[in-house]
Amino acid sequence: MSENPPNQPVPPQPGGQPGSGQPGPGQPAWQQQQPGGPQQWSGQPAPAAQPSDAFGRFVRSVSGRDWLAAVLAAVGGWVAAYVVAGLSLLITVGLLASGGSGSAAPSTGSGTDLRTGSAPDVESLLSGVSVLLGAPAQLVALADLGRLHLSGSIGFLGSGSGSLAVVPALVLAAQVVLAVVLTRRIRTRGLGRTQVLVTAAVSGLVTTVLTNVAAALFAIRFPSVSGAVIEPVHAVGVGSILGAFVIGALAALLARPSVLAGGNVFAARLLGTLRVAASQLTVLVVLVALVVLVVAVIAQPSYGSALPLLLGNVAVGLTALGFFGGVGTSGFGSASDTASVFGGAGGWTWLVVLFVVVTSVAAGLALAVRRNDRVRTTLDWVVTPLVWFALGLLFFVLGTGVASYQVSSTSSVDGSGSIGIAPWTPIVFALWGGAIEVVARYLAPVLLPRLGRAVVLRTSRLVGADPRPVAPPAFPAGPAAGPGAPVAPTATVDPPAPGAPGAPVAPGAPVTADAPAAAAWNTPPAADQHAPYPPAGPAQEPAYGVQSISGAQPVSGSQPPYGAQPTYGAQPAYGSQPFIGGGAPAPAPMSPRAKKILVRSLIAGGAVIVVVIAGAVTTSVLRANVWGPAPTVKSYVQAIASGDANTAADLSEVPDDAAMLDSKVLGSATDRPSDIRVGRVARTGDTAIATLSYTQDGKNRSGQVSLRRTGTSFLVKDEWRVTQPLAQQVTLTASDVLEGAPVTVGGKEIGKISDGRFTSLAYPGSYQVSVGGTKYFTGGTEKVTVGAVSSGYVDFAPKGTKALEQDAEQYVSDLIDDCAEKTELRALSGCPWYGPYDADGGVQYDVTSMPELQVEASRAGTVMVTSTKDGSVSYDYTSYLGDEKRGEDSFSVNQYLKVEDGKLVSAY
Repeated sequence: MSENPPNQPVPPQPGGQPGSGQPGPGQPAWQQQQPGGPQQWSGQPAPAAQPSDAFGRFVRSVSGRDWLAAVLAAVGGWVAAYVVAGLSLLITVGLLASGGSGSAAPSTGSGTDLRTGSAPDVESLLSGVSVLLGAPAQLVALADLGRLHLSGSIGFLGSGSGSLAVVPALVLAAQVVLAVVLTRRIRTRGLGRTQVLVTAAVSGLVTTVLTNVAAALFAIRFPSVSGAVIEPVHAVGVGSILGAFVIGALAALLARPSVLAGGNVFAARLLGTLRVAASQLTVLVVLVALVVLVVAVIAQPSYGSALPLLLGNVAVGLTALGFFGGVGTSGFGSASDTASVFGGAGGWTWLVVLFVVVTSVAAGLALAVRRNDRVRTTLDWVVTPLVWFALGLLFFVLGTGVASYQVSSTSSVDGSGSIGIAPWTPIVFALWGGAIEVVARYLAPVLLPRLGRAVVLRTSRLVGADPRPVAPPAFPAGPAAGPGAPVAPTATVDPPAPGAPGAPVAPGAPVTADAPAAAAWNTPPAADQHAPYPPAGPAQEPAYGVQSISGAQPVSGSQPPYGAQPTYGAQPAYGSQPFIGGGAPAPAPMSPRAKKILVRSLIAGGAVIVVVIAGAVTTSVLRANVWGPAPTVKSYVQAIASGDANTAADLSEVPDDAAMLDSKVLGSATDRPSDIRVGRVARTGDTAIATLSYTQDGKNRSGQVSLRRTGTSFLVKDEWRVTQPLAQQVTLTASDVLEGAPVTVGGKEIGKISDGRFTSLAYPGSYQVSVGGTKYFTGGTEKVTVGAVSSGYVDFAPKGTKALEQDAEQYVSDLIDDCAEKTELRALSGCPWYGPYDADGGVQYDVTSMPELQVEASRAGTVMVTSTKDGSVSYDYTSYLGDEKRGEDSFSVNQYLKVEDGKLVSAY
């Protein structure tokens, strides 16, 4: 409704002379005109209506100041958003630069060096200017529901594009707040609903033109790179065009929302409920933002660089968590992951829940004060949750970011995802709206009369009062009206101006000693008095929506106060008995015993709420820090570090190939983990993945552990078990001659070589692994390091035993002796010497010295016996000429053996 109706009734002149707006006896009456229209005499013929004249009258009805207000408010809002966006970017860049200033290095490459005295090229200069001026403009376009676009191509490799849609809440708030303030300051109050809607549309048009033209003009451009093309980055699109128009128009309408209600009581009440809900959420977001700012600056300085841009969005997301909503991610090629105060968001978020509970009770009381003592209807049960649901949708838009990408090359790849408030959160807001309606209906009548007049009065000034329709009083038939006397109602006239007798009070306007809300809640009438609310007073104003009687000119002091008993039997529009206030007797004074019961009940109720909240916070902290996956991971790794594999096994699901996950084996290991630190724990339903870091062998290592929730005891105590242990696969390989050889670690046999290998998981550490063997071969002992750079793979080559060395030497010695007994030259095959070439007949051999032998075993199991010092042999024989001869020769040994059936035989 209009706060200042365009026309004011003119009071009668003293002495019965008609006023300027009041016809005298026998004079024609002036017809009622719209603001800005020419005054017409009723006796003159009406001019023919011209369409152009109608449009001109409408244009003239809106003053130049109002047109200017529509334009200046839009421009001022855009400038405020641009300045806030620029400052946010500047602070963010400054914080990032200060954090990385210690790692500056000399510049190398093809960049421009200002120290050489050469000026930068024009393209680089324009690119820098586009970033400085364009980045804030793109943030403003994003705040007006735009979408940031990036696309480009690289030669023959392909092309790609991406987009990002996120609303910088801080930038949007600056734009809307300044636009509302400027509109309230500049625009006149005499505009009707149609004029306000038209000027709001003008504000929306100016906003969308400024936002999109600036974003397109200051698109971020990159210098050209050989072989690559990067298109200008901008946030202009259908979303920014429509969004900027809607935001600009809504900001103009929010300056005086009561104008929209007009004479519609339901619309005015709906706006009043929206005012209470918006006040609660604004207080919560500001309070949470201050807490986040303090925590980021003091407790977590590393997060401070992101705050200037994301402070508003973070506050909106945390507030949604306080309403038992959810925050998470979806898309991006993985399953959705949602966190809430019941899991994944941390126990400290229950403090936000406490803020929400307190402000919800306050909102319910404020809603009751605004309604005053009007009859509550069933429709209120729908309106209140619907208002909070609508604000929940607004939070969903402000607290959610959407990204998408597409890459085209030999094959196309695309994807999209979102991060922010869960889509079902607005439904939870609606449930809170229902709870606030319960407070307004049932708790407020008990608390408000005890809070005192001053509290109720201040609350009424903040939230205003709901209008109530009132039936006009009936006038009895009487003598003809004289000059200045009221006549029978024939038409309606404009209501009086604010401040005039009988003028309506705008919702939320300050009141004085006759304050309706305070009187209704705190002024008890006499025992026999049943006067309707509010009490009569000399400055009392009629209820919202009351229309004065056409032609009636009330004399000063003759206007009956609102709520007085209607004259001539007129009845109020609603006859239902209000729960408290002017239409019902005040509650009887409470007895000391009743007061004591009330005080004790309130204390007990408050204690129950505190205990419930404290219990919820304690439970959440315990579930996160004692019964959550992170404590399980820390206990698990600490057990590994102390060599207690049994405890680690109790906390995990041990797989089949885990022979080395044994306490005796782990206890024999050196370089076990130390200085364990559990990092981020990502939970998805009943599973979690924990990232941890530790020190091993003086170096920092990291790893991941997968967990699964196996159950919950006592409804709150979660039980977690490790499903992917902090272990690495160890693989041992050996040749066939070691088949079946036992594998021993720390004095405990953990398995045997099978099919030439042995595998097992092992905890981080360094192990001495021994592989046994047979009579002739053994695997020996090797060092295996798990968790370091090494791969955990070891190949065991067979090593000859003492028995192999002895038996191989004996084999060669027997071979030499056997060869010495032979006399035929043809029988010396396989012997280490050949004999005389000119012998005729048998030869007698005599080994005068045995060679010194060396035995070596190969990976294939072949044994090679070689001489490190030659042996000597003498021989007697008869030559072809019949001469008796004696010779001596040296010989060496190169004998290859193999094992068959446990015996050494020649490999040939």
